[in-house]
Amino acid sequence: MTVCAALPADARSGGVGHDDPLNSEHIDVLPAEVRHYIAGICKGPARAQHDFATYLPSEKRWRINLEYLRCEGLGAFRRGNQCLDVDFVGDGSHFHLARKGYADCGF
Repeated sequence: MTVCAALPADARSGGVGHDDPLNSEHIDVLPAEVRHYIAGICKGPARAQHDFATYLPSEKRWRINLEYLRCEGLGAFRRGNQCLDVDFVGDGSHFHLARKGYADCGF
């Protein structure tokens, strides 16, 4: 079971029947703090694959997998077969960066 199926990206696609696997809507539906973080590491428009962000409701945690993000200026997010992941945890109505570390790439 993949948690990313809970993301509302295709529910907010404005009635379009096709959800491009690499698009900006996968970012647009995220909390403001996560979008701000992405804007800070990208120079220009960003696009992401479906598996870019997963939400764990029981922990109020967004896991961001940078190997699924495409943008200019992203920099190094990979060390061998390890990729940089960042976690944002909910605190009231806001999210804050809780963890930044390398883990095996992919799920």
